[in-house]
Amino acid sequence: MNNKDYRFVTRKKVVAIWVGVVSLLAASTSAYSATCANHGDVLPLWNNSASRSAITQFVSEVTTTGNPDYVKPTARIAVIDNDGTLWPEKPTYTQFLFAFSQIKHESAQHPEWKTETPYKWVLDNNTKAIFAKGWGALLPILATSQAGLTPDQYNKDVLNWLSTAQSPRFKRPYTDLVYQPMIELIDYLHAHKFKVFIVTGAGGAFIKPWSEAIYHIPAENVIGTTFGYTYKNGTLIKNDKLVYIDDGPQKAINIATIIGKRPILAVGNSTGDKAMLSWTTSQKGASLGMLIHHTDAKREWQYGADSFEGKFTPALMQAAKQHHWQVVDMKKDWCQIFPTKAERRPL
Repeated sequence: MNNKDYRFVTRKKVVAIWVGVVSLLAASTSAYSATCANHGDVLPLWNNSASRSAITQFVSEVTTTGNPDYVKPTARIAVIDNDGTLWPEKPTYTQFLFAFSQIKHESAQHPEWKTETPYKWVLDNNTKAIFAKGWGALLPILATSQAGLTPDQYNKDVLNWLSTAQSPRFKRPYTDLVYQPMIELIDYLHAHKFKVFIVTGAGGAFIKPWSEAIYHIPAENVIGTTFGYTYKNGTLIKNDKLVYIDDGPQKAINIATIIGKRPILAVGNSTGDKAMLSWTTSQKGASLGMLIHHTDAKREWQYGADSFEGKFTPALMQAAKQHHWQVVDMKKDWCQIFPTKAERRPL
């Protein structure tokens, strides 16, 4: 065989190899997509998994007249956490980034912040010190970042910031990074006459300005951590007094206090949601609890028991097994995580 023949055979082998690789990738991609495409318009971005089956079966049971587990529309209450359940909470909670921005913006009127912690840490971009101090630093930052503003001013600041701020990793606005399978779930529940509430450890005032545009959940259906207001001469001004942190058992307490009805469906992602799920699923009659488990380091993040945000411990997994909560494996159960450009919703 001469050199020319050898080169020809080599090129044929290379082409054959690449054809095989492309075919294999196409086949695997096709198979993966087919899993999500073979169940019609109902939750199309959810793989055919136990979690998806549990949702559709539960909704069918509670909405079918004559079924023993039928629930009247007025009692179809669903509660869903926000951070880590509807959008990412890594590398840190989005509201913290907004609060840091607010502190920097107002720092010219507060020269004392240059030497006063935790504000000095914000101005120095020393997030390591902030998180080392934990809530002892974060709560004063959150309180100060919104104190002295009217509700309308605060809403405007939130929307202005979200319209320009972007995720450093994904190079997209934060409101582009909602979990599209969860948006499908919310729309599916609405179509079956559920009233859906966000019950979150984040500030309720931070989420209310954009919850309807992005999640299809109106502001009045958002319950979150709350700071106080001061009323004077027909004007409300936000102050720095913490009313409650909407996390842990407080979530269940606030649901009972504010909604006044026990949910039949609850979705969360961390130890802070355990009480909400436990209260929901410990009642007589049909109920469903669900946890979002962050297992996809490539498309989102992977984390668990050692995380500051969204702590998911072995004890929480054990509770899920004990109470028959569905655990959604993001890597396996969701065909897509974030919206495409065509699916994104403007503020």
